[in-house]
Amino acid sequence: MAEHSQHGVSVIVPTLQRGDFLADCLRDLAAQTHERLEVVIVDQSDSVPPQVAEALKLLGDRASHYRVNFRGLPSARNFGWQFAKHERLIFVDDDVRIPPDFVTRHLDALSTPGVGIVAGGFDEPKRGHDAGPNTGRFFRHTCDPHRGFAATGRFEVDHAQGCNFATFKSVLQRVGGFDETLNYGAALYEDLDFALRVSRTGLKVLFDGAARLTHLVAPSGGCRVDQVARYTHSLGHNRSLVISRHLAPAEQATAYAYLLKLFAAYAVHYRNPAAIAEGWSGLRLGRQAGQRAPLCTSFGPQHLQPAT
Repeated sequence: MAEHSQHGVSVIVPTLQRGDFLADCLRDLAAQTHERLEVVIVDQSDSVPPQVAEALKLLGDRASHYRVNFRGLPSARNFGWQFAKHERLIFVDDDVRIPPDFVTRHLDALSTPGVGIVAGGFDEPKRGHDAGPNTGRFFRHTCDPHRGFAATGRFEVDHAQGCNFATFKSVLQRVGGFDETLNYGAALYEDLDFALRVSRTGLKVLFDGAARLTHLVAPSGGCRVDQVARYTHSLGHNRSLVISRHLAPAEQATAYAYLLKLFAAYAVHYRNPAAIAEGWSGLRLGRQAGQRAPLCTSFGPQHLQPAT
């Protein structure tokens, strides 16, 4: 992997109200063995906690810390890649722990001919083992993206998970960035939509279990949604956008039927009939949004919080 040591790479970390988790993530990035490294922190939090300020000192001039005046995960990702210095990009969540060879592993996988996205492996101790024969597969007739990213090995997949993936700035420019229409709620499927648009260009999505981290699944902050009706609304909106944009008519019929079953399941499980109505409302809006081109803001200094 020494042949990749000359490549610069920008690691982009969107963050919102997770100071303790972010500080640990930044400490891990400061310990990376790869030297040509920039860490782009897109900070949507209300303030900078002391532990984050201390972790930023460890990175020194390798850290580019931007405090922004908007919120939304796809928006933060678009800000990050537009402000990044390097062509090679790695996206991670703020609630992750990262081994020292993480960046080197991603760079090695990105060098594979024809690859547009590298889906990294990850373990989630709070959720248990998640691996199997369908890692990264997209089941089109239900519009269901299977995870399974605790797997090992290197092979082609259909999509990546947002907490750990790599790509190129030129790929993002080619497909129009991440779709900010998917800022809804928990920003479900923003990573899936991006991967499907990249695949349309003929580039591959490659899974590499060695480009691995631990996802801690923070209980709050980020884009967590704690109200069932709000969640089903965002689920209906974002999933129907993917259905409308990416599936053939026959696939859409079965995928929408499956989505309606999901609304009913949430309503029954949480004894909240509003989950169905809100899900249906989101579905109708998402179908319309799927007919439009992805929304990607051109970010600039006006999107930064005033210096204090």
